[in-house]
Amino acid sequence: MKTIKKTLALLVALSFIPTAYAIDTANIKIKISGALNENNYFLCLRNVGCMSLLAAKKGKVFPLRQPIPIGNIYITDVNDMGVYPQGRPTSCNVTVQPNQTITISGKLKTGQEVKVDQLHCVVS
Repeated sequence: MKTIKKTLALLVALSFIPTAYAIDTANIKIKISGALNENNYFLCLRNVGCMSLLAAKKGKVFPLRQPIPIGNIYITDVNDMGVYPQGRPTSCNVTVQPNQTITISGKLKTGQEVKVDQLHCVVS
């Protein structure tokens, strides 16, 4: 299981390397609080990929390769390999343009299902 976690974390990290030095990128910040002491939970966006909530808690900002409309939001739990749809509040119905940052916030609830309470997006 540790090998799967490490492989998933490496794939997520590598997917963002080509844009790390790009000019005029859009960015994603994740400010989701909750039980994030291990690298078990990832926020996933269509056409973007999955981003570690633990890395985000430690200050990681994720660059986007191109302007992208924010679609459905999922949380992946590597403990049970579950993928949990979060829906999309109206505040997240946006397209992030170059030089903009979208901040996705809420509180992670774990248990039978994984859910982000008070899911909210702000573009700045």
